[in-house]
Amino acid sequence: MQEIRKILAIGYSVRHIVCSGWRAGYEMYAADAFGDVDTRSCAKRFFPLNPLQLHAQLEDLGEILKEMDGLIVASGFESADFGFLTEEDTKKILGNVPSKMKEISNKAWLSARLDDLDIPHPLTYTGREIAADEAKAKHFEYPVVAKPSLGGGGTANSFCSNEKELIRRAHQLPDFVYQEYITGEHASVSLLSSDRKTISVSANEQLIGLDSLCASGPFVYCGNISPFVTKFSARMREIAEFLAEELRLLGSNGVDFVIADDGPYVIEVNPRFQGSLDTVELSTGLNLVDAQVNAVRGDLPERVEPRRYAAKAITFAKREGTVIEEFEKGSGIVDIPEKGRILKPGEPIATGIGIGKSRERACAEAMQRVARIQAGVRYR
Repeated sequence: MQEIRKILAIGYSVRHIVCSGWRAGYEMYAADAFGDVDTRSCAKRFFPLNPLQLHAQLEDLGEILKEMDGLIVASGFESADFGFLTEEDTKKILGNVPSKMKEISNKAWLSARLDDLDIPHPLTYTGREIAADEAKAKHFEYPVVAKPSLGGGGTANSFCSNEKELIRRAHQLPDFVYQEYITGEHASVSLLSSDRKTISVSANEQLIGLDSLCASGPFVYCGNISPFVTKFSARMREIAEFLAEELRLLGSNGVDFVIADDGPYVIEVNPRFQGSLDTVELSTGLNLVDAQVNAVRGDLPERVEPRRYAAKAITFAKREGTVIEEFEKGSGIVDIPEKGRILKPGEPIATGIGIGKSRERACAEAMQRVARIQAGVRYR
């Protein structure tokens, strides 16, 4: 394989990937919908994407891709059409190819595959299945979670509180999936896979729908804490590694769980870099972009133990507002917006990072930075 020096990262938000690659010594190029201050500072060149038409400019990047040694496809592009890529371009993808990403990210497909593998997961039907056979609505206990078949982040997820509402929503949104609601702790396992082997890198606590971070809904992704220590940690790692190998994943991947009283249930598989990259790197000392490049070449690192706790807390706009502070890179605040940026209600503002010898210390530090972020917004 040729030397990899120049890497283009494409996604809804790629700051975590671009800055990780920059720290590892790669020449990073970025295309995303935010263009945060720290993304631009770590990238040799930045290409803005329209968040309302995220995939529309994808083909325009074909020419710049010819100059790249590697391509990282991140969140928001799991279902994008990469048909314009030449065979030579496709070889530059560091991780799963687009067809694999699209397959794994389809929650209906994944549910059927988990059935085949006898892995615990929520009962799942597509809206089309329920609309064709309304008796399926009786198979659930309520509430039921409605979510897009493709895509993550939890922003479009909602509850159906009863059978009548579920049937109505299924007819309205036949391409959504409708899942049993599992109560418990939200968690994930971060993995690295070569073409021969998979290792788990970290088990992580997920922060979902927190009012303290002004999340706009109960399923909105708000960050992570690494490591996550539970009596089910070993079982989570075992399931995640088995799944990655069974699904023939490559590079950095993640498996999301809810840990109920009787054990872990698989919720999603993310066949690309996860938002937990920040806390995993800070906790373990690994550089995940460099590890991804090596994994694609067939080399995996030795298993690592966490050195400390790391917390990542994404805070959101309470209502319309304007960023009035110029946050500095290196201040423990990342995903830094430009001063003067106009914020819409529920839009992510920035992210507070905390580290410490204990979970409590890491979280306290992250929340101190969240308070500073919120103080740097003037609300209308």
